[in-house]
Amino acid sequence: MVRKLMILGAGGTSREIAGAVRDLNQRQSQWDLQGYLDDDPALQGTRIDGLPVLGPIDAAHCAEAQVIIGVARAQDRGLRCRIAERLALPAERYATILHPSASLSPYAKTGAGTAILHNVVITQGTAVGDHVLILQNATLAHDQIVEDFVTIAPAATICGGVRLKRGCYIGAGSTIMDGITVNEGALVGIGAVVMQDVPAGATVAGNPARLLPDFPRR
Repeated sequence: MVRKLMILGAGGTSREIAGAVRDLNQRQSQWDLQGYLDDDPALQGTRIDGLPVLGPIDAAHCAEAQVIIGVARAQDRGLRCRIAERLALPAERYATILHPSASLSPYAKTGAGTAILHNVVITQGTAVGDHVLILQNATLAHDQIVEDFVTIAPAATICGGVRLKRGCYIGAGSTIMDGITVNEGALVGIGAVVMQDVPAGATVAGNPARLLPDFPRR
């Protein structure tokens, strides 16, 4: 059965999710991708990569479609969570998108509203929560817990037994050592090598990763 889908947000990650949906449909028609919803008035009524921006995010309440939130901002790591809380949609309204090139163990789990993009590898015993975005070429080893609203940027390597807590952001090309916990809302910088637990809300960067002032927010 082909299901209707709208992507919330019209930025880069949302466009990448749209690309994943197109790739899925090339193999087998699954989604009728209707377009984006975005709160920027300047985008509404325009087309992005051939898809229309149909209205503001709150229009999801009236849409007869499943939705997925494609917003991912290191500067505002709580934004995706705030959108979900604002909409208060039931779990069944949220789509889960798995790119056909991704490798997901049958002994791994994923939640509602989660997108797993091109060439991601997720191995045995890893549990991925709701509204998680795992971007291109990321690798998640065995027995991890990835809580809701986590973002894992491209080419990150997460070793076995890691816990990524709610709303943290793992930067592109970073490596998280076995058994580490990255706590709520923390930011791991691009290319960081994390060898110690990261406190809630902290920013770490470097090799080995060290605490930094928080990433500037906009």
